[in-house]
Amino acid sequence: MKSQSIYQRSMCSIYFHSATCCGINSQRRRVIPPPSVSATLVWSASAGTLSSSPDSGSEARVQRTMDSRIVRRRRSGAARHLLLAAAFLFCSSQLLLVDANSWWSLALTPIQRPEMYIIGAQPLCSQLSGLSPGQRKLCQLYQDHMMYIGDGAKTGIKECQYQFRQRRWNCSTVDNTSVFGRVMQIGSRETAFTYAISAAGVVNAISRACREGELSTCGCSRAARPRDLPRDWLWGGCGDNVHYGYRFAREFVDAREREKNYPRGSSEHARTLMNLQNNEAGRQAAYNLANVACKCHGVSGSCSLKTCWLQLADFRRVGEFLKEKYDSAAAMRIGRKGKLELLDKRFNTPTPEDLVYIDPSPDYCLRNETTGSLGTQGRLCNKTSEGMDGCELMCCGRGYDQFKTYKHERCHCKFHWCCSVKCKRCTALVDQFVCK
Repeated sequence: MKSQSIYQRSMCSIYFHSATCCGINSQRRRVIPPPSVSATLVWSASAGTLSSSPDSGSEARVQRTMDSRIVRRRRSGAARHLLLAAAFLFCSSQLLLVDANSWWSLALTPIQRPEMYIIGAQPLCSQLSGLSPGQRKLCQLYQDHMMYIGDGAKTGIKECQYQFRQRRWNCSTVDNTSVFGRVMQIGSRETAFTYAISAAGVVNAISRACREGELSTCGCSRAARPRDLPRDWLWGGCGDNVHYGYRFAREFVDAREREKNYPRGSSEHARTLMNLQNNEAGRQAAYNLANVACKCHGVSGSCSLKTCWLQLADFRRVGEFLKEKYDSAAAMRIGRKGKLELLDKRFNTPTPEDLVYIDPSPDYCLRNETTGSLGTQGRLCNKTSEGMDGCELMCCGRGYDQFKTYKHERCHCKFHWCCSVKCKRCTALVDQFVCK
């Protein structure tokens, strides 16, 4: 991606040079030399001298020549302005694509273990797109972690799509390294949730990889024994290393934001602070929802002894927790001291577990290339629901089409001793509704 950005910048410089070389930014003015004029000698009786006087045909030719030159200059100036505008649009779009890269793209990239790379082949970190300079350095130091960062990003994306499956914005991905497209350039609630769930996914994946012995720098959890654990229960099973997962996710995910050096109090600085807050909220969710799991030991399952360890919560629970935080996210703005402050002072100050946003959300009803909204045309809706998945809200009042389709489902299930449930496969013709 580095070579690509250099190429794009060089192309921009070429386009701008083409637009400015003709003098559009020059302060010098060219003087149009007067055309040659054929004159007639006239005797002035009062002055007793000869003077030159242009004839009428020559004067007309002079005027036509001057007019044509003015027209050509106007056309040339208009052409130069159009070229400069085209160059500006081209460069803006290219630089936008460069800035839109994200480590989330690791979810879309198959990453192999470092030891599986052939000697002399291109190093792992140089093949991965979307990494900031700081993240690339961490990649070089912890190459065996990268596959699990990709797994964490993938887990976060899947959970995002599940939680928003019945919303106008359903966490759709696009086929480039920005993963979610231009919609992430808006500091909205949806962006806040996406940053949080992705950070939580990295905590989840790294913590589990430590427990399974997949990483060289960590192992099973070393968490202290909970005080409320009964004395006769054993503590020390190989648990998920949530502490290490949290610390590494903080270093890696926040690296991109901490590298930015925007002016204090600027809108870009506000967005950086927003991202850092939501990253932390996601990590806190994965960390705080981890719980104690135990396994019974004894004759015939008498559970006379228990072994306990620290275990990550099911990620669906993390997603539901962050979805609640999304619904209660706090609207913020950048203050005079260069820090985020509440837009409405009547609400409580957000804690590290809360999501924040700085921009209102688009309505996501129609496809919009500027905001990145894909619209709801073609989305399935529920005709009988009055919620966000209902046809009235999902279709934004545009109406819907009805069609019939076959649905396959399990039916006539029976329990067989011992111990299984067997079902038949049934096919039913059902109605479905799609937004216009």
